Amino acid sequence: MLSKETSSVASYLQYSSKIMKENNHKLPHPLDAGNIVLMKNDMSASVTPPPVDFSSRLEYWESATGVRNPRCAHEICTRPATHGAIARRAFSSDKTRYVFPACETCVRRTEMLYVRGPIVEIE
Repeated sequence: MLSKETSSVASYLQYSSKIMKENNHKLPHPLDAGNIVLMKNDMSASVTPPPVDFSSRLEYWESATGVRNPRCAHEICTRPATHGAIARRAFSSDKTRYVFPACETCVRRTEMLYVRGPIVEIE
C-alpha cells in the first residue's frame, strides 16, 4: 500500500498531466513540493506581465501545480494568496526566476523569505 505522501504525489502527477493535456499548455514541472526554500523577491518583476494565456502569475502557478485558492507560501504567513510573487533562490548562482503564491504583504517584502514549495519556474 502506498504511503499518504506517495499517493498524494502520484495524484498530483496524474492531475497535472491531465491539466496540461486539456489546456495544451507546456507548464514547467513544479519544484520543491513540500520543502522550504529560501527565496529573494525580484522587485523589478512587479511590472512583468503574466505568462501568455494566463490572466495572472497566480493563475499560472495554480495551473502548473493543480492547487486552487492557495495560502501565502511564506512560511510564517497564513493569509490567502492574492498574487504570484516572482523570486530567485537566495544564495544561489542560479538566475532562474520562480513564481509562488503570496499575499498582498509578502509580495512586497524585500528581505529573504522562507517559502513553502512548490515553486514554478517562470520565463
